Amino acid sequence: MTYLEIDQAIVDITRQMCAECKVRLDAIPKENGTERKAVQLEYGMYTFCGNAGVLFNTVGKREDGLRRRQTFLKRYLSRCPELQGLYESLGDDEKMRFLAAWQAELFIRDQWLDAQTADLAAAETAGDAKSVFELKIKIGAVRNMFAAWEAWRAENGVYPHLFEEGSI
Repeated sequence: MTYLEIDQAIVDITRQMCAECKVRLDAIPKENGTERKAVQLEYGMYTFCGNAGVLFNTVGKREDGLRRRQTFLKRYLSRCPELQGLYESLGDDEKMRFLAAWQAELFIRDQWLDAQTADLAAAETAGDAKSVFELKIKIGAVRNMFAAWEAWRAENGVYPHLFEEGSI
């Protein structure tokens, strides 16, 4: 499987999750404000994963988006010696496959998830029910996306289980 096929699969999964969530959102009556809010937050996070993670609205070729994403990956890996060692041991084609399979998740983990998880802990400590409600939905949606990407990676044997104990 080429890096472009991997990239396309990750993009397709992301778009599918966005579309399925949008259908659920559209089916919720306007009177169900809290339910709508929850699904709007979920939909927003799936869209975020597509826009910020896989750059699925990249103008031009997917190769251009992957090159932009490669810059971030190298910065992230410099702070994660285990993954950097794995990445540096790969040939050029394999590096692109790794990039296509993992960059979006690594970016979101680094740039968003860690901070939001800390914010959730602070909101829980402060008893801020509104923030806890919103952050749990947002974090849950992002983790759902990660789970979908990981299921695909595992099913296709494309660098699965990097965040499981003893995998690196």
